[in-house]
Amino acid sequence: MKNIGLILPGGGMRGVYTSGVIDFFIEKNLRFPYTIGVSAGACNGSAYISNQHGFGKILYTKYLNDKRYFDLRNLFRQNKTVLGMDFIFDEIPNKLELFDFDSFNKAPEKLIITTTNCVNGESVYIDRHNCDDLLKVIRASCSLPFVSPIVEYDKMQLLDGGISDPIPIKKSQNDGNNKNIVILTSQEESSKKPRYLKRLAKKFYTDNITLVEAIDNCYDVYNDSLKYVSEQQKNGKAFVISPSQPVKLNTLDKNYKNINSLYELGYKDASNSYNKMIDYIKN
Repeated sequence: MKNIGLILPGGGMRGVYTSGVIDFFIEKNLRFPYTIGVSAGACNGSAYISNQHGFGKILYTKYLNDKRYFDLRNLFRQNKTVLGMDFIFDEIPNKLELFDFDSFNKAPEKLIITTTNCVNGESVYIDRHNCDDLLKVIRASCSLPFVSPIVEYDKMQLLDGGISDPIPIKKSQNDGNNKNIVILTSQEESSKKPRYLKRLAKKFYTDNITLVEAIDNCYDVYNDSLKYVSEQQKNGKAFVISPSQPVKLNTLDKNYKNINSLYELGYKDASNSYNKMIDYIKN
């Protein structure tokens, strides 16, 4: 397969839907030459490249009730991060659920990780082949504003890639992929911006008006991205897999039953879409 991209947006806990899709792809030995991931999509993309079936689901479910993983009370503590970033991006992959770095490094496929530069508000795309600290870069891509600290990497200050490019299909196209498989984690046609968003951003990032504006604009960027994906789908330049049933899961949701159901839905939707997707790829 040439000139085909796999686009994996974020969505917080809804990213478990993508984990289901990825596991189906792994079972089918379906290897795309180019993957670009954002936030949770970057986590799923790395598991896809390393060919680790079930790894994504484990990250979403096994430690769900572990306070080191997810604790809303952390917002009122000094670290002010809901997600235990050190636990998720160090202890789990390096000690508890070993990430297969050997298979990952030997895989020929490209993986691009999308982050946002906090200084200029622009997207930073990091090729895993030119990256000396994979977990740190993925951590940056997953670092949601307000609830996660800024990550310093390669003399840059980085946050969640979803701020600047939530569905990076244009980046994939600019890199030469004329067909793209896009995995969406929600049925929502658009996302409504909270009224308090800019005021909150100003409070958190007092001296960085550029980042404040980027956060304030992120909902418009997301809606424009959805519209663009829909247009590309109609023109035969994108194939979309998205939830076939209503999603009962929020970005920072801890409902195990709903998380597991969404994983199963992702697997099912990928299976049901498989033949049409193969036809799309071949034609």
